Amino acid sequence: MFSREGVGITLLGGGVNLVLAGLKLSLGASFGSAALVADGVHSLTDLATDLVVIGGIRLAARPADHTHAYGHGKFETLAGGLVAVALALAGGWLIWDAAQALSASSRPPGGLVLGIAFLSLVTKEWLFRLTHRVASRLASQALAANAWHHRSDAFSSGAVLLGGGAVLLGYPSGDRLAALAVGALVILAALRLVGRTLHELSEGTLPEEDRRRIVAAIEAVPGVKGWHRLRTRRVGRQSVVDVHLQVAPELSVKEAHDIATQVEEAVAAALGGRVSVMVHVEPFFPTSAD
Repeated sequence: MFSREGVGITLLGGGVNLVLAGLKLSLGASFGSAALVADGVHSLTDLATDLVVIGGIRLAARPADHTHAYGHGKFETLAGGLVAVALALAGGWLIWDAAQALSASSRPPGGLVLGIAFLSLVTKEWLFRLTHRVASRLASQALAANAWHHRSDAFSSGAVLLGGGAVLLGYPSGDRLAALAVGALVILAALRLVGRTLHELSEGTLPEEDRRRIVAAIEAVPGVKGWHRLRTRRVGRQSVVDVHLQVAPELSVKEAHDIATQVEEAVAAALGGRVSVMVHVEPFFPTSAD
């Protein structure tokens, strides 16, 4: 299910990117719009990253084996990181290209150029919302990064509109300044995505909100006397939770195991999605430290 849905939304985005890139590059070159040409190159980078995301999704969907006992989920995280790096490079290129051409004169863009920019803005914002919704539902880092790639293209198209309007109003550098602003926005978005990727790859913990849900789920299970050594991390789309559970020492092994199973189910329900919960059961004594 995940592989089909994730790949499907990415293929849709790839098709749109291909059409928009052709329109932007051809019209930008014909009408002398640096921002629209830069916007077209950005659409091409979106197309390349679509392929990276599809590859990451396919690899992450492979089951666990003897070489990857915890599964292949981090291939998807790596794909998201590659998309973020590509996004940063695209932003840097936009800034460099606009800075090089800043002293050159810009001709007023035609109505068709502005129309394509508007079409791109609306289409890419729609793709962002659609992809981001799927990414949130599937907890996919790669799809989330690709969604922001779509939104950065929408930002770029918005800058083309603003820059074109500035040129029409008598500010010939407006087109170039718009491209500079787009590059800065793209780099900022990329840095946020890189930070998320590094957090996951370095075994960063789940968000504090998720930790509160986990604690509430544990403490709501009857028979739990205490807990400690709660550890969380994420492997691709899967949340991983380890906790030491304290129960009454007079319980049988089966009774303690039943409580541990209830805790696993409660934590999984609290987080939703794919969750791996590991519970270590210990006897509880009034003098033990939590």
